[in-house]
Amino acid sequence: MLHRIRQTRDQLSPAEQRVADWLLVHPFRIADMRLAELAKAAGVSDPTVVRFCRSIGCRGFSDFKLSLARQLATQTDVVHADVDRHDDAATVTRKVVSASIRELQRVQQTLDQEQLMRIAQRLVAARRILFAGVGASALVAHDAHNKFFRLGLPTAPFSDAPTIIQAGATSDAETVFIGISKTGESTAITDGMQAAQALGATGVAITAAHSTLARQANMALLVDSTEDTATFTPMSSRIAQLAVLDVLQVCTAIAGGAAALAHLEASKKALHA
Repeated sequence: MLHRIRQTRDQLSPAEQRVADWLLVHPFRIADMRLAELAKAAGVSDPTVVRFCRSIGCRGFSDFKLSLARQLATQTDVVHADVDRHDDAATVTRKVVSASIRELQRVQQTLDQEQLMRIAQRLVAARRILFAGVGASALVAHDAHNKFFRLGLPTAPFSDAPTIIQAGATSDAETVFIGISKTGESTAITDGMQAAQALGATGVAITAAHSTLARQANMALLVDSTEDTATFTPMSSRIAQLAVLDVLQVCTAIAGGAAALAHLEASKKALHA
């Protein structure tokens, strides 16, 4: 149910989106709430809540509560928003690690396998590969560079808006611009990709479904996260991005054949020379 809400959010009306946003941050609070209470919490009218429930495929508010309760009853993990300042270390450990496990399971279940291999084949043929990310995604971009250059590929990481845009503006048809963003709404990433695509580059996004970046990219690997980052730096969503790039790197090594594997082996041997 929560996954359905995330997937359909952008198709909802602005008022219904407020209901969706509140529920995604506070999924466990709905169990004891009446319709009017949810409407007040989300800042909408009672009929809006009913329309929201029907928009996501439920018959009404009671049907929605029952469906969500069934999901949460089988779900032992919680999002970072449920970490309380009174939690002890053991509770925080369980919550944070469980959230990361959930994100990795979602990656395993939803990652587009055919898209993976198409992107891998494009990377093998590229003359230049740019990894772009800002904030927490900047760390992922640099990690990707460290993984992929060992395959003998011409990679470079960029993590601030001016250089990301400049990197895009110096691209060509043999460039692959890989934009990494949890929300897919970073203007630095979308502007950089747009500049690269205008020069014939291939834009690849690792981002949320229905985001600006996902729509803009030529190819995308979608990573939808339930993580609330209003208080905490992205954690489980960053781990999901890293996992996607790990999978892509292995697929690229396979697509690159003996040459890519020889580069990988040489990079390892060099450390022991």
